[in-house]
Amino acid sequence: MLACVFSGQGSQKAGMGQDLCQNSPAARKIYAEAAKQLGFDLLQLAEEQLATTRYAQLSIVTLSLAAWEAFWENRAQEVPLAFAGFSLGEYSALGASGVLSFADLLTLVDERARLMQQTAEANPGAMYAVLGLDDARLLEVVAQKSYAGQVFAVNFNSPGQIVIAGKENAAAACAEELKSAGARRLVKLNVNGAFHTPLMQPAADHLADFARRLTFHEPSAPFFTNSTGAKLEPGQDWPSYLAAHMCNPVRWTAEVLALQQGGCGTFLEFGPGKVLTGLIRKIIPGSLVFPIEDSSTLQDAHHHIFNHL
Repeated sequence: MLACVFSGQGSQKAGMGQDLCQNSPAARKIYAEAAKQLGFDLLQLAEEQLATTRYAQLSIVTLSLAAWEAFWENRAQEVPLAFAGFSLGEYSALGASGVLSFADLLTLVDERARLMQQTAEANPGAMYAVLGLDDARLLEVVAQKSYAGQVFAVNFNSPGQIVIAGKENAAAACAEELKSAGARRLVKLNVNGAFHTPLMQPAADHLADFARRLTFHEPSAPFFTNSTGAKLEPGQDWPSYLAAHMCNPVRWTAEVLALQQGGCGTFLEFGPGKVLTGLIRKIIPGSLVFPIEDSSTLQDAHHHIFNHL
């Protein structure tokens, strides 16, 4: 089974998608549809624009879907698939798996970005990547009473790499304590909100209300979730699920292992950068992972997938 995973926010860069569009009619069609709906060309955004939540999220989802369409261009989807995405990437997976039309997906992502930015501005937060500390020790520190309701472990990226998030001062204090507890390195993320924590509940409530206006379908193949790391069951209440997704941790390590246990032997990462590719290789050493973001990586993935599966 082929695991199709979709990139999260953070690897966006100016000019991404241009090479793919020059070489793939299917990718050009996705970008043309996005431009028509949004009223601007995502291919022409500058670095300053891509640093904002709205433009970053719309650009990443569009590139991810363009790469997805380009991969299957003129080819039948005869290989058994499974879908997953990291945080924002789970929205790209909704589009690729047919849960949402591309038009509805863009509408939803645009609203999600607006709500996240609004909530972050009203209740500023901070996020820190903690590297090289035993997971159990990190959770022990975060679980202390002094951080209750203020700091949370939110992204379980790979063994020894977890992101914490919370209110600014409390998150900073917790990060320092984790450093004293033995963390090899701390990296403060370039965000102003405590994403994937209960502090995002106001945004989550509005997102659920907004999502109820859209039409959701069953995914075309097994769909794995950040919130539990497991496969979602049929008959999902998607608006409620997406609201919970905004406030729950990203259990990426468990999710990748669940994909492997579900029969996935090869992974394709659709979207900018190679972050998930690196994480998957840490979680499953020796795994076959191919990032797809431009014509060169697309050609490489085509060669390996269609010649060897």
